Amino acid sequence: MSMSQPTRLLLIVGLFWYAQYVYMPNTAPFLLAQKVSADFVGIVVGAYGFTQMAARFGIGLLSDILGRHKIIIVGGCIFAAVSSIVRIVLPTGPGFLAANLMSGLASSTWLCFMLLYTSSVAGANLLQALGYVFAANNLGIMLSFISSAVLYQYFGMTLLCALSVISGTLASLLAFGLKDITAAAQTAQPVPKKPQLTELLRVVGNSRIWFFAFLATIQQGITMGTVMSFSQEVAHQMGGSSLQMGLMTIVFISFCVLSSYLVAKPIVARINPGVLMGITLVGLAFYCWATPQVGNVYVLIALQALMGASLGFVLTVSNSEALKGIAPRQKSTALGLYQAIFAAGMTFIPMIAGFIIEHSDGQFAPAFTFQAVICLSGAILVALYYLSARVRKHQH
Repeated sequence: MSMSQPTRLLLIVGLFWYAQYVYMPNTAPFLLAQKVSADFVGIVVGAYGFTQMAARFGIGLLSDILGRHKIIIVGGCIFAAVSSIVRIVLPTGPGFLAANLMSGLASSTWLCFMLLYTSSVAGANLLQALGYVFAANNLGIMLSFISSAVLYQYFGMTLLCALSVISGTLASLLAFGLKDITAAAQTAQPVPKKPQLTELLRVVGNSRIWFFAFLATIQQGITMGTVMSFSQEVAHQMGGSSLQMGLMTIVFISFCVLSSYLVAKPIVARINPGVLMGITLVGLAFYCWATPQVGNVYVLIALQALMGASLGFVLTVSNSEALKGIAPRQKSTALGLYQAIFAAGMTFIPMIAGFIIEHSDGQFAPAFTFQAVICLSGAILVALYYLSARVRKHQH
């Protein structure tokens, strides 16, 4: 029995993000245990976002010009596997830095996964389709975190990286069976005229994309600067075991999956996007403030629910809001711009957090307070944006 394209894509998405994240929760503890400095660990974590910041807009442009997503998806899956081969061969700070740069290039292709899936699901609205693809994304990450929690303590980083190689390879093989929607449509419709570069570049001036990408910048940057790196070390200093630290990431990603799934459901979809994102950012600020204060690993585990909900709600809603009004022929470029902007947060926030920790005698509270202030600033901007939009609508 053949697999439908949407089902195949969701499976590829899960495998791809498993390959990208199975080693990540233990990257900071692994490197810190080798006496790598906290600021260099911040650079290693930030390198993952740096490549995306540099590459995503270009990949979006290329995708719109070619009108093809499949070849880019295949390339992304291959890079995900190869980056973990580098981690196995060079399990050092510089080795992980090089591998994270490659992983960032792999993740830069994510927009093609999203756009091919939304094009493949007939009759689904954008928010609903994005909810499903983000749910598959987060499910793959959840399974990777479970693997990391169970296996790292007994088998170390090498096995986790080997699982990443296997998963990325399987995703690559499955991706060869995908079909570009535009290619399939050519048999029934005239070949559409390819967009000009000047037409695509007009999306750079779209202020809506920039605003919602900034909100995603906050969420993604805080994720990389906390649960994907230094929250694990906070738990370690509390005396948390590898299993407990793994449970932290499992709770986090479970709420990512749940919130990504719920965001397209009527009970959540009826909530004003500004209210939903504003409340979530305030909750994220509380998470940042509370993490170095609680002193109990089980309370820290429970706090991961706030972080997980923020990823599902803020990232999915801001993604949908950013693409409203964008012509189909410009969507890859628009999404590439959106993702390149928020990759800046993934790059610089963990770097700044690592620098603050290194120059605060290893204290985590100043770095986490800095991130809490960023979240509160985002919540205020959301309130101002939607209030001003309501005023403009009332005036018209």
